[in-house]
Amino acid sequence: MHATLDKLPPEILFLIIASTLPGELAPSNILCVNRQFHDAGVEWLYRNLRFRSQEQLRLFAQASENAGVVPRSVTVDLTGKYGTSDVWQYLSEALSTCRDRIEEPEPGQEPILLEILCLRLHSYSQDSSHHLFEEALSVTNPRVFRWTGPDPEHHFSTAIVGPVARRLCRIFGTWSNIQDIAVTNITFSSTFLGVDESVTPLLPEIPGLRTLYVGQATFLNAGSVAALFCVNTMASLERVRLVDAYCESIWGSRIRRSDIEQAAQAMMFPQDVLQCEGVLARIRGLLTCEKKTERIIGGDRVEGSIFLI
Repeated sequence: MHATLDKLPPEILFLIIASTLPGELAPSNILCVNRQFHDAGVEWLYRNLRFRSQEQLRLFAQASENAGVVPRSVTVDLTGKYGTSDVWQYLSEALSTCRDRIEEPEPGQEPILLEILCLRLHSYSQDSSHHLFEEALSVTNPRVFRWTGPDPEHHFSTAIVGPVARRLCRIFGTWSNIQDIAVTNITFSSTFLGVDESVTPLLPEIPGLRTLYVGQATFLNAGSVAALFCVNTMASLERVRLVDAYCESIWGSRIRRSDIEQAAQAMMFPQDVLQCEGVLARIRGLLTCEKKTERIIGGDRVEGSIFLI
């Protein structure tokens, strides 16, 4: 008895699809093998949406085909591609299209529950586009969120500008599903007037948050990180990593754990000595400050351990 492609178990077929399609420039190649490959491949593509240009986002939102598949992950990777602030409008329309294909459009619809929302692009910030950015992310409710810049990892660059960074942190608080957050190439400068960062938590209270990774960050206030432990409860928090995080520009010093501890002490001591000791113990147990990328010349150079105490 000879085995045929039509007899492949679904589990093996999906493994083949999952290992082939992500790197395939022409997905239609494998989808044309037979009907079984086509159906499984289309389902996989719709469950794991990946957009590599603004035009793909725009065309997807306009497509009339209804695959009837709820997406599990969405990736927007504009590495090496031209983009504008319109990308947020197209992303909002594309995600809304996914939701509307599953449910009848109606006011006050729930956001799409995603396993992962991954962005690799600039924030393309303009005062007139900030609301589009917020609308795009409000359509989703991911468990894992990652936003990195499109430049190579060893380049110091800013992809997420200050006004967008603050809005992004507020949006995190609206996601009931979020557990893991990673953002890099971010600056917290140009903050809103009237906000005292030394006592305002970097993030709002997020009960389910497990991990927070902030990398290549500039103008990050040590007090805002300390307030995560002093003001917020964050009962589920397991780990916070600050990697190449600077209190000012990259020509200044990296943030060290002792900076966070001192900021926490300034917030709490001497009003509540016992609680202060508990907060410091939690900071030492959950927070790591690390160095990853060194400048060729100048800046805060660290020898030996990658951990900044």
